[in-house]
Amino acid sequence: MTGAPSDPGDMSPREARDRLLARRETDATDRTLASYKNRLSRWVEWCEENQIERVGDLTAWHIDEYDMSLRTQDYAPATIKGHLTTLRVLVKYLARIDAVDEGMPDAVDVPNLSPAEESSDERLNAEDAYAALEYFRNNAAVYGRPMHAFLEVAWNTGARVGGIRALDVGDYSSDSGTLAFRHRPSTDTPLKNKEEGERIVGIPPTVCDVVDVYIARERSNKRDDYGREPLFSARQGRPSFSTYRAWSYLATQPCLHSKCPHGRQRQSCEYVNRTDASKCPSSRSPHRIRTGSITEQLNRGYDIDKVSARVNATPQVLRDHYDVAGHDEEFEQRRRAEFADFDITNQTND
Repeated sequence: MTGAPSDPGDMSPREARDRLLARRETDATDRTLASYKNRLSRWVEWCEENQIERVGDLTAWHIDEYDMSLRTQDYAPATIKGHLTTLRVLVKYLARIDAVDEGMPDAVDVPNLSPAEESSDERLNAEDAYAALEYFRNNAAVYGRPMHAFLEVAWNTGARVGGIRALDVGDYSSDSGTLAFRHRPSTDTPLKNKEEGERIVGIPPTVCDVVDVYIARERSNKRDDYGREPLFSARQGRPSFSTYRAWSYLATQPCLHSKCPHGRQRQSCEYVNRTDASKCPSSRSPHRIRTGSITEQLNRGYDIDKVSARVNATPQVLRDHYDVAGHDEEFEQRRRAEFADFDITNQTND
């Protein structure tokens, strides 16, 4: 890195963050780097607000004060853990290059959370998902629109948003009712688990009908920067992650189909706008749709190994983070049941 100080301890917190990100470019995905940058930017801002100009001046007291500042922001326990885990990665790196004391990483106290704390209670609940899907399916004005098609695919597959973004038109088969998730990092659509994340996922006819209408009526006939034809397409080609988040937030607002739980009127609420949709307390991000979908699949008794393969997460991860149903006898009986399909929007199959 050009212009780097001769004493590594003289680096500013911002320079330290950027140096770590540069070092991780070759072994981390773009999504991981973006997550690192987002979390560490909060730390950089805190350091600058508290006049910490050199990482060499960092003390265990500073680390503890930053920890306390996170807790005053009303973050979820899992969010706080994520910020501190990433900070510890940075501090370990700084200790390795002698920019901070070798014992400084021990000052970053990453909390041990219970499975309940690790799992967010802000998932898209099944009741809300079914209400939203019913609204879209029974409203010709919005049927097959991008946010509807995205919600159908996201809820029925439980896939990560990165996987959905990676889909091309050729990865979808209406005849067989399948979506093929492929790892293609050289053309900017890697899967989180790389080749191990590749899989073919079945979707029910009701979802295929929506996707077919989306392709025929709504999809922009654009190629991405690599000449590929993305399944979900925008005017510029393959949509950005922010576009998917906007679709997710807009599609999950309860005022689309029910009375606003926050006492607002949809006609005058600024949260119905694309740029402010994330501020709605009841809207949900793509990850919360995934969380809700996986939870619903498990709660409806689908075999955990089948769900694991479908959503590309290990059975242990599912048990730790998504298995939220009560452990009574009825649930255990349902857990052992075998189901022939994964149409979780068909509420009569259990």
